[in-house]
Amino acid sequence: MPSQSVLTCAQFSTSAEGVVSCSSQSWAETYVVTPEQQAQLELFIQGGFDQEAFTFFFTSTLMLFAVGFAAGIIISQIRKMRRGV
Repeated sequence: MPSQSVLTCAQFSTSAEGVVSCSSQSWAETYVVTPEQQAQLELFIQGGFDQEAFTFFFTSTLMLFAVGFAAGIIISQIRKMRRGV
């Protein structure tokens, strides 16, 4: 993960009107995340569930099982035909 220096406020001051302003700034090293990483991080932190991703991977898993099962049946039938049983 890349890191960059960012300007942060080290000390705050409050005026007589109640306005808060930064009176002392300093540089700090922080990690920079891409928007995609930020979305994934927020989803992870908030305990979210992506229904679209679940549906995609669930149907993909079922399709791979069905294709593997069908291939196994076809191979079994070819072997039986070769043996003449």
